[in-house]
This record gives sequence, C-alpha cells and structure tokens, in this order.
Amino acid sequence: MSKRIYVNIMFKPKIWGVYFTSLFTVLGGFVLSLMILSLLIDMVISFFLNIGLFGGLFGYFFYRDNRDEIEHSSKRSGKLKSRISSYSVSEQKIRIST
Repeated sequence: MSKRIYVNIMFKPKIWGVYFTSLFTVLGGFVLSLMILSLLIDMVISFFLNIGLFGGLFGYFFYRDNRDEIEHSSKRSGKLKSRISSYSVSEQKIRIST
C-alpha cells in the first residue's frame, strides 16, 4: 500500500516577490516586445522603452501579489461586517451563578 501525499494547493510559489505566473508574464512580454520593437525602431530605444513599460508592469504585479486580500476585502464590506457582528454580539447573555 502506498501512502497518499496531500499537498496544500493554495500555496503559490513566489520569486522576487511576485508569483511565477506574474513574473513569466512580464519576462515573456518583455522579450516578445523587444523583438518586435527592435525591427521597427532602434535597438537601444526599444530596450529602454521596454525597461520602462515592463518595469511598471512588474511594479503593479508586485503590489497586487503582496497586498493582503483579507484586509482588502474587509474594507469593501466594512459596514456590512460591523452590522452583522453587532447583531451577533447583542444576542449573547452572561449568566453568573454563585
């Protein structure tokens, strides 16, 4: 009999602070656009243009991948959560017996 190995499928590996999919999206887009733009304009200009464009995209992915999703979603539903918690707390009773 073989033992089953259970893996946490919620784990997403990161490198340089972003998920693999985000990193390979940026790197693949950089290489692809560098090839296309180098045919249309000068190589040095296309290189610096791509550095700026995909540096900004990497910054966006870094921000998106490192923010706390629970905190972000709680800001949107703050009023609803406070009302629900106030209703649930108001039904509690404390009984002190001696």
